[in-house]
Amino acid sequence: MMRRWARVLRRVENALLLLAFLLMMLVAVAQIILRHTRYGGLLWADDFLRVEVLWLAMLGAIVASREQHHLGLDLAQRLLPVAWAQALRGVVAVAVAILSGVLSVTTAEFVRADVDSGVYAFAQVPSWMAETILPLGFALIALHYASHALRAVVAGRAS
Repeated sequence: MMRRWARVLRRVENALLLLAFLLMMLVAVAQIILRHTRYGGLLWADDFLRVEVLWLAMLGAIVASREQHHLGLDLAQRLLPVAWAQALRGVVAVAVAILSGVLSVTTAEFVRADVDSGVYAFAQVPSWMAETILPLGFALIALHYASHALRAVVAGRAS
């Protein structure tokens, strides 16, 4: 059951990353073309692209954390014996999971506080909607690293 959810989550993350990238490219190219014609461009495009960079960064971090390409102590892991390197990976995974969980809660409070601000990110999209990727992203990063930590514990017991 957990593997099925992991596969679904993986597909959703990959699809969102691809969609965000394609949407960003589409708007950026349209903005360039429209600016060089008599239409002058889209008024909201530059602000949208700034928000899209945030979304791409967070989605990329989520995918990198899922694949264990985000944070690591490669030099220490190469120099340490295998068992110690495995333990270090587990400690790092726990620390990152905890830190990401704290960041998720903190950014959720930030987004919640921004709901009543009345500030718009672009067009008529409230800034809090654009910022929702922060608590969601950090929560998913925490989930991935908690999963890595559990795998490290299980692998440590097996050896």
